[in-house]
Parts: sequence; C-alpha cells; structure tokens
Amino acid sequence: MRYFAYGSNMNISQTQQRCPGITGIGQYQLDGFRLVFNYHADIIPAVGCTVHGGLWQITPNHESSLDRYEGYPSYYDKHYRDDVMFYRMKEASDNSEPPSRWYLEVIIQGYKDFGLTQDDFEESLGVQQLGLTETAVEQILGVSAADLERLFSRVATSPTY
Repeated sequence: MRYFAYGSNMNISQTQQRCPGITGIGQYQLDGFRLVFNYHADIIPAVGCTVHGGLWQITPNHESSLDRYEGYPSYYDKHYRDDVMFYRMKEASDNSEPPSRWYLEVIIQGYKDFGLTQDDFEESLGVQQLGLTETAVEQILGVSAADLERLFSRVATSPTY
C-alpha cells in the first residue's frame, strides 16, 4: 500500500522513528484538496487546488503505527484515492487555529525532505488559487511572510529518502 503524507508525516526523520523501515517513494500531488491548519495539519476539499506532499511505501505494521500516531479513528479518518491512503480530520474546518512554530518547522522540513519548495507549500495552502493575501497567509500560519521565507531557507535542502 502507498500512503500520501502531508504535514508532519512528511518529515523523514520523525516518520522513520515512528515507522522503522518505512520507504519514501517521492513526491505526490493530491488534486481537489488544500492544506489547512486546525492547530494540526489537515486537508479539505477545494476545487482547483492541489496539496503537495510525500509518498511512502508502507506495510500493515506501518499503517498500524500511523493509525495510533494520527489518533485514528477518533481524531483523523482514513481516505483513499486509487491505491493511496491519506488521513483527514474528522472535524474538518477551514484554518481555525495556526500551528505552533515548532510544528510548522517540522512540516517545512518535511517539504524540504521530499524536495518540495516554498512555492509548493503555498500552492498547497491555495494562496494563488484562492487569492489569499500575505496577511491571510500570516494569520493561517501564525508567522510573518519573512519568517516563512527564513524557515524555508534554513532547513536542509536535499531529500534523504
């Protein structure tokens, strides 16, 4: 089975700690969704939007570990598209609470781990597609545009999968 990761499960070092032996396959795009934050990362349906993330090859043991980590079935539900599994919050909402700075840094490291860019991250948020202003993005993420750029420029840049 393959697993589409967005949010903290793109961070290779953390995911490999949770799921020893998990294999990163590469980048993946999930069309028709966008990335939102309800303190934790989530994706919600959004016409014309695309979430960029990482794709993992998982075993049944990895899936069990991920289920525990994600709080399945009480906090996140499992969804499938073709042969790819992904999680979505049971109580989905549209950017109700920004992530902590630490959590945002973990996510950004995950984007970098999979060779994705700040532009990919902003596309995942739906910045261009929804016409989000810089102020709106700052409210969604809880950091300034300059801080976001610094976070993307200071983390490791080469994929390790």
